[in-house]
Amino acid sequence: MPDIELAGSFIIGGMILLSIFSLNADIMETATMNNLGTNAQKNVTAIVSILDYDFRKMGYLVPSGTNAVTALTDTTIAFLGDMDNNGSVDSVSYYLGPKSEPSGTENPNDRYLYRKVNGTANDVALGITSWTLTYYDISGSVTTAPANVRSIRISFTVETTIPFDTTYGSARWEGRFTPKNL
Repeated sequence: MPDIELAGSFIIGGMILLSIFSLNADIMETATMNNLGTNAQKNVTAIVSILDYDFRKMGYLVPSGTNAVTALTDTTIAFLGDMDNNGSVDSVSYYLGPKSEPSGTENPNDRYLYRKVNGTANDVALGITSWTLTYYDISGSVTTAPANVRSIRISFTVETTIPFDTTYGSARWEGRFTPKNL
């Protein structure tokens, strides 16, 4: 009889131990996914901070009669404004690099977002998986004419460069900028 009780104790103890290991694995998975999501949110916050600064300066000190927005597509924009507040007008553009460019990441869909100022391009962020610009005129209608742009809606998604299993941490942002100098 004691052998049966001992065997039963081992079986019950083993089941409890397996439950604890399973719970621990679930907690670790949740913590890792939360960490990846937090990293993506931090990247979004950094990108929005840069966009906010530049888009507020759009058209600043641009001479009257000159279009502040010089070129636009649904994924690129070029504009003029005094970015560093030194009295001279700068040329700024934002565009995405190709998907094939970031070779050191595991995410096949991530891209660099570039910010070019006066001909010098720097990457703003890595991990952009979608990026869309929509332009509006003074009445709030969508426009494709640079001279008519009065506000810009930007929506983008950032994903982490490494996955957990096959899931990437991601964060999405959408906002509308209405520069007062346009």
